[in-house]
Amino acid sequence: MNAWWMVAALLAQGPLPQASTPAGPRPGTPVVHGDLSVLADVFPERDDTRELRGRARVEVTSEPAAWLRLRFEGIAEGLVADRGARVDGANAEVREAWADVRTGRMELRAGYGRLVWGRLDEVMPSDVINPIDTATFFLDGRAEARLPVAFVRSRVFLPAETTLEAVAALPGRRSRFDGLDEATSPFNLLNDVVLPAGVPVRAGVRRETPRASWRHVQTGVRLSTTAGRVDMSVSAWRGFEGFGLVSFETQPVVGELVERYPKFTMIAGDMEMVRGDWAIRGEVAGFVDKRLSGPTGPVEGKAFDAGVGVDRSAGDYHVFGSVIWHREWSPVSPSSTRSHVNVIASIDRRFSRERYLARVFGVVNPEDRSGFVRGLFSWSVSDNVLLEASGGLFLGAGTDTISRFTGRDFGFLRLRYHF
Repeated sequence: MNAWWMVAALLAQGPLPQASTPAGPRPGTPVVHGDLSVLADVFPERDDTRELRGRARVEVTSEPAAWLRLRFEGIAEGLVADRGARVDGANAEVREAWADVRTGRMELRAGYGRLVWGRLDEVMPSDVINPIDTATFFLDGRAEARLPVAFVRSRVFLPAETTLEAVAALPGRRSRFDGLDEATSPFNLLNDVVLPAGVPVRAGVRRETPRASWRHVQTGVRLSTTAGRVDMSVSAWRGFEGFGLVSFETQPVVGELVERYPKFTMIAGDMEMVRGDWAIRGEVAGFVDKRLSGPTGPVEGKAFDAGVGVDRSAGDYHVFGSVIWHREWSPVSPSSTRSHVNVIASIDRRFSRERYLARVFGVVNPEDRSGFVRGLFSWSVSDNVLLEASGGLFLGAGTDTISRFTGRDFGFLRLRYHF
């Protein structure tokens, strides 16, 4: 029976005796949510790759005291696929496991999880704390694609709506192309690397990831405040790249691909304001110490991102759009200098009392004539059952990141059950 009909039936009975009134959850009682889903997808241009992905997620939150909040989220995934050959795999991981303590004007959160910086939608230049799962980014979006890290975050709430935030996080996790059999995944760009002819090559990639130690702790600070109707912040972060730089190195007998994860320093700022029905956002990030891909290997360089975006909800419609300019350069390698503009936009439309949702999302690089377009249609079959159909197209053949995924168009159907 629908929950609203249950409430209406109880109200129609009139006041109930106090002794018969059901007691609400006691303070500290864990609240459990989650979902089960199965996704069937196809990649027509990747040898007719077909996959069946299943996932179970559970989320538990509890507030044992007014000053303490606990959260846990874990997932288990499975894969059965035809990727040119029969492939299967499984993965289970914790996505959130932290304790949040707040006393007066101070908050301390410690554990394992995801922290978000930046304000733009989907493509956020200063959102650098968590590594990314590429397959999940294209199938589900950035919010689901963030991978957790071990961290400690403290926030001090100052007068005048000002907050000072400090974060320390251990490295040890890298961004990945797929959480399920990454080596054969359609999203694995390393499978497209062209190796020198006539040179014996050792199979696979040797990864030199930074160890999770005090020596390699990543740190950052963020100061947020409100002036008038404008929310703004400035931040700085020193950490490791999520995706490593790959170079081909020749050994005495064979050559091999080596992937390293250099450190970088970022200084950023962002703002948000509301004018009428529109939310206006801006974000800039300067990478003052960064390693770039050069013609013969990684080189020292710098990078800069600047973007502005708008967002509006009007009735059954929701739209957002942003423009981001990226430039990177190296004083020791002029050929490593490059820049481009990305235009990101999305429009949602809900139908029939929000039972149906249609969404179109796109990223376009006008200079390279490349882009990514994803459509989604979902149907709320019942209060806790959702059916989704989606497809993504990669357009163009330029030199930017989007173009590297050309030939990986996909379509999928997913059934999800919430509890």
